[in-house]
Amino acid sequence: MLLESCATVSQGAILSRIKGNPVADSIKLSLYTMKEMNESLGIEYHGSTEKLQEVYVSKEKLKELPISKDGMVLINLTGHQAVSVRTEHAGRLIPSNFAIIEPRSQLEPIYLQWFFNKHPECLRQLRIATQGTIVAALSIKMLRELKIELPTTEKQQTIGNMNRILDRKKRLVNERLQLEEQLLKQLSINYLKEEVK
Repeated sequence: MLLESCATVSQGAILSRIKGNPVADSIKLSLYTMKEMNESLGIEYHGSTEKLQEVYVSKEKLKELPISKDGMVLINLTGHQAVSVRTEHAGRLIPSNFAIIEPRSQLEPIYLQWFFNKHPECLRQLRIATQGTIVAALSIKMLRELKIELPTTEKQQTIGNMNRILDRKKRLVNERLQLEEQLLKQLSINYLKEEVK
């Protein structure tokens, strides 16, 4: 089955076309970025924190803009990763480096996330689609024509939930490592101060 048969596929907004000024008829929106995607996938994020995270857009255009919500799956077009939008990341403006997949009733978002990121046949399709290109970016057309296996809803939920638990474990392990590093750093500084006295 083609992905377009069980989901709507579109692209995020081109920010240069929608950016406004911080005036009375504008509203400030947070962006959905790689930081949110990597957090959801349990991947440590090393990107710059100085990058633009919010934009002003005209209130008139607000209804036309792609805003993240539960039930959506976002695909990074150059990173080739998919993520089911978490509740805490809903309400963010989706920029054009993401494809937006809105599954219909027979497709579970967490299953689509797993299928896109881990299924060997899907990974093969992605490799073929980006062979010979300088920038290995996926196209919306390619995503619409992506072949997907669609088991029963119960099997999709089981597969998706198993992988969601694994991603959560990765997030928690990363958080633990960061906390241990901070603790070790502070203990070392305290130890050094005692030696200097």
